[in-house]
Amino acid sequence: MKDSFSIGQLGSLFGLNIQTLYYYDSIGLFSPRVRNERTGRRKYEFDQIYELATVCYMRRLGYSLEEIREYRATQHAEKSIDHMKQRSAALRKQWQEIFDTDEAIQRKIHFIEKQMDGIDTSDISVRHFPDRKFLPIGEEEMLYCQSSFYFYPTLAFYEGERKYFGAYLNPDGGHIPESIPESQIQMIPEGDFLCGYHVGRYSSVPDTIERIRSSRPDLNLDNQAINVNILDQFVESDKSKFITLVQIRIK
Repeated sequence: MKDSFSIGQLGSLFGLNIQTLYYYDSIGLFSPRVRNERTGRRKYEFDQIYELATVCYMRRLGYSLEEIREYRATQHAEKSIDHMKQRSAALRKQWQEIFDTDEAIQRKIHFIEKQMDGIDTSDISVRHFPDRKFLPIGEEEMLYCQSSFYFYPTLAFYEGERKYFGAYLNPDGGHIPESIPESQIQMIPEGDFLCGYHVGRYSSVPDTIERIRSSRPDLNLDNQAINVNILDQFVESDKSKFITLVQIRIK
């Protein structure tokens, strides 16, 4: 059994670039016990592999080098267990955030594909919708600082001169992440809606709303129009190809 390792041998043993070991040495995190002052060659004693294994273990857990250095300076069993519990909780939180993000992405993909399947953008018809949950965002200047704007289909509510926005949480009745407080969620009540499509830039949406309204003068329509973004800036760079579903409640 070897009683010492060169820097290259130790690097190969752990799958580390020797520059990484040079850096660990330079910051005092992990240094060789034997150093030839004349040649600069480093020798690591056999029992140092346990020290390096600890460093690699903590790096895999996501600790910074500074955190590892502080941890190793006061390392003992009880504190190590506390550290592992704290790290486990942090990783579970990160995992949940990643899972929620992926779930939102998958939901948006499914929504777009379902809406685009057999779409006829010239169609104007009456449709029935069940209760639908959304997260209010507010006026347009509030859109871009809200994470929900980026991961959920966008709702734009037009009511006279007023325009405000929301995130469509469960267009297909799916699970809503626990990270969204129930107290913040609002509902679009079920009902019948006169629906049509707007194709193109959002600046001309009001014209499309009026065109849809005028197509059915026999209906008593609500003042509010709910616009659901299907193809938006996140999936289509050509603004002339944006597709929005316009919905106007029938009273």
